[in-house]
Amino acid sequence: GRRNFTGLELDGDTIFDPAEDEITEGHTTVGGRKLVRVDWKCRYARFAAEVKMFRTPFSGTEITTVQQADEIAYCCHKLRSDILQARSAIGVYVEVKVLANPDNVSLAVVDFEAGGCSSVTFSPDTGAIIRERKIREAPRKVEGTYIQPLTTITSGQGFEGSMGLYLQGGLLAFYRQHVERERGTEEKATGLQVGAWECTGFVTDLSWAEGKRLTPCLAFRDVGDYHLRLTRIDAHPPVMPAERKLAFDNSLWRSLDWDATEQDEAEM
Repeated sequence: GRRNFTGLELDGDTIFDPAEDEITEGHTTVGGRKLVRVDWKCRYARFAAEVKMFRTPFSGTEITTVQQADEIAYCCHKLRSDILQARSAIGVYVEVKVLANPDNVSLAVVDFEAGGCSSVTFSPDTGAIIRERKIREAPRKVEGTYIQPLTTITSGQGFEGSMGLYLQGGLLAFYRQHVERERGTEEKATGLQVGAWECTGFVTDLSWAEGKRLTPCLAFRDVGDYHLRLTRIDAHPPVMPAERKLAFDNSLWRSLDWDATEQDEAEM
């Protein structure tokens, strides 16, 4: 369990071995409570099941319906960046399979657990990565930048296939594997064409994030009947990413700011 769940923390709990978190935190207790004897078999079973689940209002490992526009589906696990930076040879890979996508869904990681207001989002259809920070809630104002390490692969159709993120040593990389439905003469799907895995490489560090707990999540643009499944959480990405030095040059990230006040004035 310590090996399989390194760098992972369950929502409402701590890491797999609370004693190790004790060392990391520099305390002799966890949550003010004296440590008690742990049933490791039960704890392993719980971690193995819940790390692949989504939080309320979703449940389980799959999402089939989104009822609100701009919905966010948060994972039940968090990534402990402090532990992963201390053990830089170990990373965490998270993979989501997209089986049905009527509109648009992206894979993101956020720092909201520590009171932060920033995120990094990967758009699998455009191949772009967006870094955003909310400046004001109402009227909404967001400062953002983006870079496009991968090419656009869909045109007017929702991405289907698999997408993933990998965090190692304080660096983030994203992945995609596009699955295209082959069409017959009557525009009916006749089979699936599975593409190769593509990786953005390590494209950003964690200088944007507050705290040491990052939450992976899915961002949906519109309502609809989706079908997504959280399939893998382990230390082994499809291919090991390289560091894209150009991506760490802030001058190459393009501005993507959004201000609701300016938009309202423009529409008047």
